[in-house]
Amino acid sequence: MSHLRRKLAFSYGLMIIIIFAVSAWSILNVVHLGRAIDVILVNNYKSILAAENMKDALEREDSSAMFFIASHGDKAREQFDASSKRFLQEFEIAATNITEPGEQEVITDINSKYQAYKSGLDAFLSGSPARTSAEQSRVYFESLEPEFTALKNRVDDLLHLNQQAMVSANDRAVSVSRRAEISTAITAVLAIAMALVFAWRFTAYVVDPISLLAEKAKRIGEGDFDQHISVSSKDEIGALATEFNRMLVRLRDLRKSDYGRLLIEQKKSDAVIDSICEPVIVTNSSDRVIKINRAARQLFGSSLNNDAGGANLEGLEGGERILRAVHDAVSMQRPVAAEGEAATVPIKLDGAERDFRLRATPMRDGEGRLLGAVTLLEDITAITEVDKLKTEFISVASSKLREPLHSLRLALHAVIGGSVGELNDKQREMLDSAHENAGKLDDLIAELLELAEIDSGKRRLSLERLRPVDLTRDAIERFRAAAESKQIKLENKVWPDLSWVVGDRRAIISILDNLISNAIRHTDRGGQVTIEAGEHVGRVLFSVKDTGDGIPEEYLPTIFSRFNRVGDKPGGTGLGLALVKRLVEAQGGQVSVESRVGEGSTFSFALVTGGPASIRHTA
Repeated sequence: MSHLRRKLAFSYGLMIIIIFAVSAWSILNVVHLGRAIDVILVNNYKSILAAENMKDALEREDSSAMFFIASHGDKAREQFDASSKRFLQEFEIAATNITEPGEQEVITDINSKYQAYKSGLDAFLSGSPARTSAEQSRVYFESLEPEFTALKNRVDDLLHLNQQAMVSANDRAVSVSRRAEISTAITAVLAIAMALVFAWRFTAYVVDPISLLAEKAKRIGEGDFDQHISVSSKDEIGALATEFNRMLVRLRDLRKSDYGRLLIEQKKSDAVIDSICEPVIVTNSSDRVIKINRAARQLFGSSLNNDAGGANLEGLEGGERILRAVHDAVSMQRPVAAEGEAATVPIKLDGAERDFRLRATPMRDGEGRLLGAVTLLEDITAITEVDKLKTEFISVASSKLREPLHSLRLALHAVIGGSVGELNDKQREMLDSAHENAGKLDDLIAELLELAEIDSGKRRLSLERLRPVDLTRDAIERFRAAAESKQIKLENKVWPDLSWVVGDRRAIISILDNLISNAIRHTDRGGQVTIEAGEHVGRVLFSVKDTGDGIPEEYLPTIFSRFNRVGDKPGGTGLGLALVKRLVEAQGGQVSVESRVGEGSTFSFALVTGGPASIRHTA
């Protein structure tokens, strides 16, 4: 019984010896090559890198003079100090890595020239700011610019000296590498030839009986139990063949008794799925349909049937969204039960369109292995019709109210203006209050109409490329007077070099106006409102931060809901933040809030960057 074990032990031993020989020779060559490369890296690469960095730092030091001439003294001094520190750090690296003839003289010359240049530039930046730009330019080009050029040329000499040394070392490394390639190739060819001869002999003794055994086992796995394995060898393979033959006899007996029970269990499973009144689709790991219930057959008709067992979801009406939900459930390894329009699939049934909500769940066996997914389609047509009716009612009611409200505001404006006679103080006070309340009601109706347009899909967004700094600068100007009336500092920290965003100008203006007006309303006199923007992973994140009262934690989950108001500050309709959320999401962005009581609030929204110059999109 140990014959096969001896064969395998001998084969493994021979292969190990061959691999060891080839590996040892390869390692020896790699060590020689590594030493040649180390010469390049240790002797010259550090000096080259230091020279490049010195040039970069030197150019930045020189540009600080330009900043000083341009009347940016603070920025010039800041850049001079940082660049000087960096130059000295890189010079120290180069000075401690002198490996080539003549390199010490170059280093000494660079040090002396840099000290003279640094002293001159420091004196230039510390000079009187009363000098004109022309006088400063003359001083720079007469004294500093020649010293800068000479110093830069000496740094270039250091760079070229080490580059030339690296080229020579590289030639030596190439020669070592070429010899290593040839010797390793010869060793590998000899080893492969020995391995091929051995593999051919090993196949004759071992692999052929194993191949026969594998072929028979494959047929048994496919359900063909009428097999007999004939292997005459007396080793472990022969014993395995004997046990296989005994197992086949038992399997034939078990098949006769278990097959009926399996059919009964399968029929029970089919009956359970068919009893569910909602359409159910079961897919395998390849997104192919393997089972459907009666409701799904009635819904999709001939496009899907239980006998197909391999129908493709993409061929169904609404199949792309169903397939997307299946992919999400399988990839995230958890049920997918999203809300909103993205999780709704419209499907025509008996000539009428009905709305179904997707519910996709991963399907696993008893051992936890992923088999596919089960998708349930829940009929929510009645719910969506109620939502549409509610949206249409709000839209119609708001439209009908707006015209008489406009007439009322005009009448109040005329009366307050004295068109119908003089008013006493009490009458004017009451009319002013009525006019203000009519304005608030008009704002509420306008926001209700805009929300209704977004919910119904009537609001069309004209997407275009916009500069963040232009959007925030205009918003600041619109609210500067309101902020100054409360002595609130309104600060714009959005820089011009940010990437352009893709969005609807009117929608972004509405978003910023709502957030800034809320920030000013909830910030006490003497506070501050700051607008910031930063770029991250293909998006620009806008933030409106205030130093106001803050929002209690229990209000944060519903802060973007309709008619949700926090605090007792006057003004506001309770719809502004709901409108902000809808407008941001309609442009493919996200909105969030961070707040603590007594520390102010920060509202943020993200928009995608780049994109074509003009795109039309329906919200």
